[in-house]
Amino acid sequence: MEKKQKIGVLIDRLNVGGVEKIAIEEVKALRLLKIDASLVVLRRKGVVENAFPDLRKGLPTIYLDDRLPKFLTFSFKFPIFSFFSFFHVTYPFLLPFVVKKCEFDYLIVHGTYTAFTAISLRKIRGIKFSTFIWDPIGYILARAYPKNLSVFLSLFIRLANILDRLIIDNSDEVLVGGNAHNEYIKHLNPKAIIRIISPSVHPRNIILKNKKNFVLMVTAWKKGKNPEYLFDLIEKMPQIRIKMVGKWIEDQYKKEFEDKVKIRKYSANVEIVGGVTEQQLSQYYSEATVLLQTNDDKGFGMPALEAAGNGTTFIIPEGQGVCELFINKIDGFYVKEKDTKAITCNLNLLINDKKKAINMGKNAWEKVIVNYSWTNHAKSLLDIKMGL
Repeated sequence: MEKKQKIGVLIDRLNVGGVEKIAIEEVKALRLLKIDASLVVLRRKGVVENAFPDLRKGLPTIYLDDRLPKFLTFSFKFPIFSFFSFFHVTYPFLLPFVVKKCEFDYLIVHGTYTAFTAISLRKIRGIKFSTFIWDPIGYILARAYPKNLSVFLSLFIRLANILDRLIIDNSDEVLVGGNAHNEYIKHLNPKAIIRIISPSVHPRNIILKNKKNFVLMVTAWKKGKNPEYLFDLIEKMPQIRIKMVGKWIEDQYKKEFEDKVKIRKYSANVEIVGGVTEQQLSQYYSEATVLLQTNDDKGFGMPALEAAGNGTTFIIPEGQGVCELFINKIDGFYVKEKDTKAITCNLNLLINDKKKAINMGKNAWEKVIVNYSWTNHAKSLLDIKMGL
């Protein structure tokens, strides 16, 4: 009898972000292809409690640190950093000894910090892996922490380059959502095998012919997403109505933002919806006139693909991985990050010409229907030379 392949899709912990959603969908799609796939999570304690309960229902999930003595699961977030925590450093030394040598034939790894444990599993347990590098450590440090790290920034970036190269060198293949970081990856290791595997969505079979009068924004809201930039847009477009959908990672930051909205008297312009189910999210996408993303996401940019799958056009920063799937000014609009003039111009165009907005959304939806399914995504993963 042919041995059934055992694949682990590895993440560090559960969050409400696009990376975790992609990992969950990969496991589901691989299992539909009769692959014995599981979601493998380094740490049970998530960034948010009970993330994606509807998507994870019935999903085989392994929490590796459940196998450790309780005192060894101790962790804390390092000062300055949003997610980098003590367990990212300790678990590579601990978890390989609670994983059996043949427990997994191969790992699909998501995230740079997660890859440190994957490297140890490879060296100690002989489990090979490929890593999705959505954003390299060097890029994150330079983009998100220049003020926090101040005069030490260059030193930290050098260290980040070393860690990024360690991940690249130990991965069978480097998996990416687009070309944004490929030059950096090749600079660190010219021999690296890079494979572009775009995420997917569950597109609607039929899209709405009418749109409601609101602009949709979707993300896991936190300080790095800079929601305060919306105030610049409202000043230029006092008639705009924005719905902000997605979990707020920190309640205190949400309260601070709500207070700023009230002080500026923008309550009629901004509706903070918060976390929703996947079914509710699909409905918001389908009803919106346009999806707006103002914060650049070089790794990919899932909201635009999800909007397209629901027949809604988008305005997003140029250069993201998702931009390679669509055509500028045909399916959506690509602008420079925080280019207020271009953003407001395109928003006014779509809000005042619903027919154009609907047609652009239909164009994007047709591309998704033909090209982007989770089954195709899973088949691309199986094309990796896993040596199974």
